[in-house]
Amino acid sequence: MKTKLRKTYNIAIRLVIIILAAYFLYDQLFRRKDLASFPDVFHSFSDNTGFYFLIAVVVILIPVNLSLETIKWRFLISKLEKVSFWNAFKAVLTGISVSMFMPNRVGDYFGRIFILEKADRFQAILSTVLGSMAQLITTLLFGFVSIAFLFPQYFPMDNVNFWLYIGLIILLVITAFTIVFAYLEFAAFTDILKRVTGREYNRIKKYAQVFSWYSSGDLWKILLLSIGRYFIFSFQFFLLLKAFGVDVNYFQAMMLIGMVYLLMTIIPTIALTEIGIRGSVSIYVFETWLQIHNRFTDASALSVVSASTGLWLLNLVLPALAGIIFVFSLKFFRKPVSS
Repeated sequence: MKTKLRKTYNIAIRLVIIILAAYFLYDQLFRRKDLASFPDVFHSFSDNTGFYFLIAVVVILIPVNLSLETIKWRFLISKLEKVSFWNAFKAVLTGISVSMFMPNRVGDYFGRIFILEKADRFQAILSTVLGSMAQLITTLLFGFVSIAFLFPQYFPMDNVNFWLYIGLIILLVITAFTIVFAYLEFAAFTDILKRVTGREYNRIKKYAQVFSWYSSGDLWKILLLSIGRYFIFSFQFFLLLKAFGVDVNYFQAMMLIGMVYLLMTIIPTIALTEIGIRGSVSIYVFETWLQIHNRFTDASALSVVSASTGLWLLNLVLPALAGIIFVFSLKFFRKPVSS
């Protein structure tokens, strides 16, 4: 492809992405009714003790959360191409921007890989998927803990429910160990593909071998970074719950937040519309628990949805807005690599 034509296509695609991302963010923030009352709600809770301090801590943790994701992705992609921390950080931000208008955040992959200079893009997607898998596994594991904690509080422990609970715990433990073991031994997936595909393996060898690049130690590192991220954004959620006056302590909040994230994970969604789904799921989980413990008030639902909305704005919308700036760093058509 000629240089001039390549540049024209790159600019055209970048502009389309910027327009789509900007439009969807504008539509969500200013045209829909979901956020219309949020400024007034924010102001009404601002007199709560320590409100602005808690909000400030949540804001400070945003770059910490993004930095952990950057470190994780940079480590994964280093098997294909060396990327500076700053370029990896830009890739994470552009990924969030692109994902705002694509189903299940698949745009996150495309927003990242097109910042690479030389690496094979499909291999880069497979490497990035490993990071997403680690985050998914983290969410599932903490969700399982939440189920184990919340089940006895939702169901009376009579003889039938007791044995049902024991069976549930055994199932969760077995599932958790199976998931973690399969993830840590993911390199074996390359050999499995080789045996299954037989002679056809040579056609996919270039991509199948990606999974063999990462040792169990590498995958442990990715999993620990994912757990670190989980604790960061869960702690942010907890701080927002306290800022908006929800009557829960840290342990209780973490169990309920774990259930919210678990349910959010299994509900297919577009990041853009997550605000409504996230709010509904959060209200259901927290409201049910607060009612059981006689802590529910008329303001509880508003407090929970405000905390959920605040987290969405800070951890998704703000990075997405910043990521739009870096869309012009994306290279959809590159110069052919000389042999």
